[in-house]
Amino acid sequence: MAAPSRRLLLMGAGGILLATALQTRHIFHHRKQIATDGKKRRVRLAWPEPDYDPLLWLCQQGIFGRYDLEVEIIEAGGGNSAIDAVLNGRADAALAPLLDWLPTLYQDDADELPAKLTCGIRGGSYRLLVRRDLHLHKVADLAGKKIGVVSLEGADRRFVSIQLRRRGLHPTDSVHWVAIPADDMGDALRAGELDAVAVHDPMGWRILQQTKGISWNMLDSMTGAERERIDLTLGIATKALARDPGLAAALTAALNDAQHEFPAHRDELAQLWLKDGEAPDDAKGMLDREIASHPVTNHALRVQVEQYVDELKLLGLMQDADNATDIAHRICLSV
Repeated sequence: MAAPSRRLLLMGAGGILLATALQTRHIFHHRKQIATDGKKRRVRLAWPEPDYDPLLWLCQQGIFGRYDLEVEIIEAGGGNSAIDAVLNGRADAALAPLLDWLPTLYQDDADELPAKLTCGIRGGSYRLLVRRDLHLHKVADLAGKKIGVVSLEGADRRFVSIQLRRRGLHPTDSVHWVAIPADDMGDALRAGELDAVAVHDPMGWRILQQTKGISWNMLDSMTGAERERIDLTLGIATKALARDPGLAAALTAALNDAQHEFPAHRDELAQLWLKDGEAPDDAKGMLDREIASHPVTNHALRVQVEQYVDELKLLGLMQDADNATDIAHRICLSV
């Protein structure tokens, strides 16, 4: 495991005073609580891009402890890397976008699934940033343009590809996808080497601030119908579930609490990030746009999985003949 980054250490130290408040506040929740067995557990949880993730910050202020969880965070560079940590036995569970989980789990037989999905935690923060000087006004205008992505097999590309397909453009042949490190995207937009980038926050917000007057937010998943959908999803290794069936409920309950309590702590977190010179500019602006969605489990999770399965069929990543309901029941675990 990589050593915790300075930013994670800062997040942990800066919020200790809030731990008592968080531990007390959950007593007054009137929503239905997930039943847990109260056992003490040590868990290895792969977390994609943990720096500046408000959900992780909240979990580390006592919410994990609330459910007797001692959690080792396995830092991952993205959703696919977090999933790989589970597949390779380096993590017991992982958080990753559904658009990364589904193609992976789809390839496995029902009796050999490496993980089960237990909870959709929050919505996505995808952005399609486009150069202003191109005078493009709608997604269909991107035909023939160069779009940068960190990974050609990642959720950023898949999200934008679905939007292209919905608007009649072939997601592979109509545009030119270019793999580029996130840190180079701003310079590439300024130099005209890329016409657009598909990215997610916090890097998407950072690039938007770096390229003010040069790029604009043509499309995102934080407005319209997309903001009602789940993105970041918890998957637990089937081997870990076999050893400890109660793990799913405990970890799901903790992440549920963190997401429910996030809206009340936006300002505190923004103030904490002001102390970190590497934090995104106008962190409060980014946090204000973070979707305060309600976590989904059981039937509600399966419904959203079905919707994503149908969209991935549009990209050719799943077969048209496959039954989305069957897939959802196969890969989701009720808690």
